[in-house]
Amino acid sequence: MIVKVDNALSFLNRFMYRLSAVVVCVMPVPIFVDVVLRFFTGKSIRGVIEIEEFLLCVLVYASVAYMQSHKEHITIDIITRRLPERLQQILVLFVYSVSFVLFALMSWRVGAYALEVTNEVSFQLRIPVSIFVGFSSAGIGMLALTLLLDTLRAFASLRRLGGSRWTLLASAAAIVFMALPWMAGESVYHWEGLYTGGLGMGVLFALIFLGMPIAFAMFLVGFEGLWVLNANLDGALAMLGAVPYGEVSTWIMVVAPLFILMGELAYFSGLSEDLFAAAYKWFGRMPGGLAISSVAGCAGFAAVCGDSLATSVTMGSIALPEMKKKGYDASLATGSIAAGGTLGILIPPSVGFIFYALVTEASIGRLFIAGVIPGILLTALFIITIYVMARLKPDSAPPGDPTSLGEKIVALKGVLAMIGLLVLILGGILGGVFSPTEGGAVGAVGAFAYALARRKITWKVMALAATETTKITTKLLLIVAGVGLLGAFLASTRLPFALADMFINLGMNRYLILGAIIFFYIVLGCALNVIAVILITLPAIFPTITALGFDPIWFGVISVILMEMGQITPPIGIIVFAVSSVADGVPMEIVFKGIAPFVLCMIVCVLLLILFPQLALFLPGLFFGS
Repeated sequence: MIVKVDNALSFLNRFMYRLSAVVVCVMPVPIFVDVVLRFFTGKSIRGVIEIEEFLLCVLVYASVAYMQSHKEHITIDIITRRLPERLQQILVLFVYSVSFVLFALMSWRVGAYALEVTNEVSFQLRIPVSIFVGFSSAGIGMLALTLLLDTLRAFASLRRLGGSRWTLLASAAAIVFMALPWMAGESVYHWEGLYTGGLGMGVLFALIFLGMPIAFAMFLVGFEGLWVLNANLDGALAMLGAVPYGEVSTWIMVVAPLFILMGELAYFSGLSEDLFAAAYKWFGRMPGGLAISSVAGCAGFAAVCGDSLATSVTMGSIALPEMKKKGYDASLATGSIAAGGTLGILIPPSVGFIFYALVTEASIGRLFIAGVIPGILLTALFIITIYVMARLKPDSAPPGDPTSLGEKIVALKGVLAMIGLLVLILGGILGGVFSPTEGGAVGAVGAFAYALARRKITWKVMALAATETTKITTKLLLIVAGVGLLGAFLASTRLPFALADMFINLGMNRYLILGAIIFFYIVLGCALNVIAVILITLPAIFPTITALGFDPIWFGVISVILMEMGQITPPIGIIVFAVSSVADGVPMEIVFKGIAPFVLCMIVCVLLLILFPQLALFLPGLFFGS
């Protein structure tokens, strides 16, 4: 019976996942057509915003169960993977059983919410909202059922390991954990907001480091925290039912899949090869020319991709074989690729900036333009570092072959597509032709047109680009929804505002407090995914930043650079793992050794931004005003 259910659910999950991929391909079209019509005729397509919000709902909740079945949700296994197998299985059983109960409750409450809004219709198209709220409930229900099957598998695995006692212990722990808010309500202790908020954040990080997916942990802590604070279940259940649809199906969230799709299409178009070839023609003759070309190519590709992992893997697969042929030192070769890859979340359009804006409600357009000068500065620091190292130790990075001026000029044609896309997107946003969300759609269509012109588009390529966009979007937007519930809990505790008041009343120099926050981000960035760090910490930290008088756009640039640093520092260093995977035969410790000078460059860049804030604020002030 279980096997039949598993097979049927797997089939349904695959079907829904493919539906999400189709939706991804459709999403840019209405926006792009609307922008073109508005530009040439002054008319708009009726209800575009509503269409996109509904499509985003389908995209996310049609794929959440498939993501769980393939273990694609963002988790941190820095601790759990080092534990004995039996203890790992105990934690897996605990995590899955608690998560199953959570999402079963959520599916029920979202379904109940759908019944409450049966009379509500969208403003322009008059489409019943309950259809898509109900779809969300169904998708979450499939996730709960997938988690139930995972729980049963974990139970069976633990039994095979001879852990009958431990299965009971893990099950009992899950029951106790879910009942903790009720037990807290029955106690005589008065649960004050600040204490409960601090305890909730501690539990959140404990769950994350014990292997619970980050989105799941946020939902769980937010739900149980609201239950404890309200001393009853009704309010927490109401929030659990309203948040999943309300937080995801918004116009501002639509920007995420559009820019991610643009990056994926740019990746498959072969743009990275053109950028590297052009950079090598111009810089290859210099000492360390291949490494310098790699960083320059990464910077160019980052301008149309926005994802660090894709940037580093793409450029690494092209440049590392060439550097190996030239006899480059392995640590310098891999370190330069890893460092160049981090530029993917700083140089606009940046996924990091997008999610920073979603949490803080800062202007995406301002953040994009604020990242331009720091991105160029950091690229220049990387290139100078490589040049100096190559001059000091010529054998580690020999110069490449000379090229004529004519060859250099011809090679620039490979840069034109990147410049064209960048000018199209940023120019349109800054010129007021379209919004940042619409810019994502225009960029996606532009990347598709470029790939089509180069005959790189096939059904397989479109499927790969769409499914990868679906994966990234779903796991990140589910975290955003989790932030919504966690943020409601933290707002109820007033913990973020109390922290801000506490720091102000300390009377300390605000730069000392900023230094402590920077150190906190560096440490956290070593262990957590870059976007996850932004989404987890900002609800608590951002009020302190604004209360201290720091500009939120400026802090956004600094925080993204710090997240970049976390992507290449041990013990996690996700980009280091990616570069190591394409650097045949290069041990991980060699890659980590190679990134040390570039981490120093990032620290210098942050110090320069602190000393000269206008490096980040000049262009936003110029284009948007103060």
